[in-house]
Amino acid sequence: MDNAKYLIRFDDICPTMDWDTWDVIENEISKLNIKPIVAIVPDNKDRALIVDKQHDQFWSRVRSWQENGWTIAMHGYQHLYKTDNPGLLKLNKYSEFSGLPYEEQRKMVMNAKKIFECNGITPKLWVAPAHSFDENTINALLEIDIRIISDGFYTKPIKHLNMIWMPQQLWRFHNFRSGIWTVCYHINGIENKEIEKICSDLKSFRNNIKSLDYVLKNTLINPHNIFQNIFSIIWLKLIQIKRILSRLTK
Repeated sequence: MDNAKYLIRFDDICPTMDWDTWDVIENEISKLNIKPIVAIVPDNKDRALIVDKQHDQFWSRVRSWQENGWTIAMHGYQHLYKTDNPGLLKLNKYSEFSGLPYEEQRKMVMNAKKIFECNGITPKLWVAPAHSFDENTINALLEIDIRIISDGFYTKPIKHLNMIWMPQQLWRFHNFRSGIWTVCYHINGIENKEIEKICSDLKSFRNNIKSLDYVLKNTLINPHNIFQNIFSIIWLKLIQIKRILSRLTK
């Protein structure tokens, strides 16, 4: 992993998340001085994300993360899946946004941004629930001045559809010699051994873990090209094959 760089992203952050698990991981992040991406659901209505009692000081805590240099992401609006449209990435056949009319999507992201603003938070990038969004979503995000997407199966950031795409390809660490890789975690309800693995990996890869700001300042970001397109197609196929094999072995 000589020149590989890693971003860390935590999804489904909301007032009713698994706080016992999060407290352990946040403590490790702070000790290691890691600046992760935290994907906040601004108005959660998804029952699956109601894991713990509501944290009354949630937004105060988010403000403290922002003040400490963490990157705050807008993780959809209410995390409710409304369509079976897989969107641009074609990873999952369910979406909160993809396939909805532009005006409806615009209203959703506007409402989401208002919640952040009312709580003193400035989201820097977009994280779509289920990786599902379309060009209407992108155009709506441009209206609220969000110009970075954390998604896409590339080896490094690219420019595409008037956005910077910061790729998110991994759900656990792997050793790579080059490239920029985002490792995405969902911590609700995970077991102790998984918590220990996350903390262990964060320690092992610490020297190669960077903040979003660092990557943006130190990376030449080129337009989408044929190599990245081919890599994206192959990576998606590998994910799909892995999912099939996982189901067969259960």
